Amino acid sequence: MIAAGQPQHLGNKTLLLFMSRRTTLGFIAFILSGVLAFIGPSLSVGVAGLLALGGNPDRATISHVAGLISAFDVSLFLFSIIVGMTGVIIALLEYRNYMVELDDISIKINRGIINQIETSVPYHQIHDVSILRTAIHQLFGTSRLVLITTVHDDASKDRSADTVFDPIDATLAEEIRSFLEPRIGVQVIQQANNNLPPQNHAQSNS
Repeated sequence: MIAAGQPQHLGNKTLLLFMSRRTTLGFIAFILSGVLAFIGPSLSVGVAGLLALGGNPDRATISHVAGLISAFDVSLFLFSIIVGMTGVIIALLEYRNYMVELDDISIKINRGIINQIETSVPYHQIHDVSILRTAIHQLFGTSRLVLITTVHDDASKDRSADTVFDPIDATLAEEIRSFLEPRIGVQVIQQANNNLPPQNHAQSNS
């Protein structure tokens, strides 16, 4: 449950998707190393045959090719382990440092692994809140939360921008949208009312 004024992470399902994205290359390399280990003997004979220009390769050539394929397979396996573990560490740091906080006037976002970046978006600058869910998001139970905002460059010119949470737990995304919908634009209305000229109560009573 979202709690105003309390920083919180983007949800456990988000962590799984972070890890999935960061370890994809390592996972592919691991699968390829397994396939190569399985077909290695047959592949050695085939490559040795090509080197022999269609003739019958000798045992020494086959053994040499098999050694090269085995060394490459071991390197590929070690590469998959290193890349996979590095991806897990990066995903954990990325998840731990990605925080969102909803206070009385704005939504605050903190993120970054080495350099911490803090962004604050006032509610009166938010025009709309939308939630998108691709097939991958649905598989992991996450969403893409988009806050459509207006950034003021100067007094006479505005430009639109998006604040995106991708991924974020689907349940948390719905809670944030429910929290924001009654608040976005409220401060703009209040400021407009504050700029109205004071009413003449004496005339209104007459």
